[in-house]
Amino acid sequence: MEVFAIRVRRKTRKFDLFKTIVNSGFNFVDGDVVVVSSKFVSISEGSLIQLKRVRPTSMAKKLAKKFQMNEELTELVLREADMIINGIPGFLLCIKDGMLAPNAGIDKSNAPKGKVILYPRNAFSSADSLRLEFMSSLGLMIGVIISDSRLMPTRIGTTGIAVGVSGIEPVEDQRGHHDLFGKKLKVTLKAIADSLATIGVFIMGESNESTPVVVIRGAEVRFTNRKLSHVEMTIDPSNDIYLRNFSLKLKNTSVE
Repeated sequence: MEVFAIRVRRKTRKFDLFKTIVNSGFNFVDGDVVVVSSKFVSISEGSLIQLKRVRPTSMAKKLAKKFQMNEELTELVLREADMIINGIPGFLLCIKDGMLAPNAGIDKSNAPKGKVILYPRNAFSSADSLRLEFMSSLGLMIGVIISDSRLMPTRIGTTGIAVGVSGIEPVEDQRGHHDLFGKKLKVTLKAIADSLATIGVFIMGESNESTPVVVIRGAEVRFTNRKLSHVEMTIDPSNDIYLRNFSLKLKNTSVE
């Protein structure tokens, strides 16, 4: 397997994602898996928000006071989150598109001063559009993963997660296979897309590397043309091994 980093100039406003990637000069081939930073996708779609233009509601003001957060940012989190579980100073722990996401994935890093970057509006649709442009314009069959960095419970530092996927099967069901000692696997599913997203995030870095696109070549994946969604890659919080014993709170819950 080979991994290639693609450097691009810093972007601060909406732009054409496909043209920016292919104009990098990299020679793409059939079977490549293109991993793209979710922030880069969001900026290309114009999802950069000026905080001072956000008008916080009374609920946002209460939450901001309780968790020592900026009121405008808190308002955006309320709008973006599907569910708010709880919070700590500076962060609200949310469910967004089936995933745990501090502050609903909203981020200030690598954004111009005074602005924040939201998640792509529909990361799976964005991945589909990019893959289909590779197919129609270059005649290439590729996979696309839109990645984000993520903290894991009890671990220090970030790893990667796939927030949008197109063209490859994101999960491999290994139930029914046997381990080294002949025992049948009963619950094991392999997170293919998340694993490749982690490779991408490792190469991209977290600061000023300017490498928001990574190409993985030679990965053992199953290519597909079927429509994918986050439902195939997520589990209901009530069944999650980490969350099932926590008391979940809806995002409109009281903050008294």
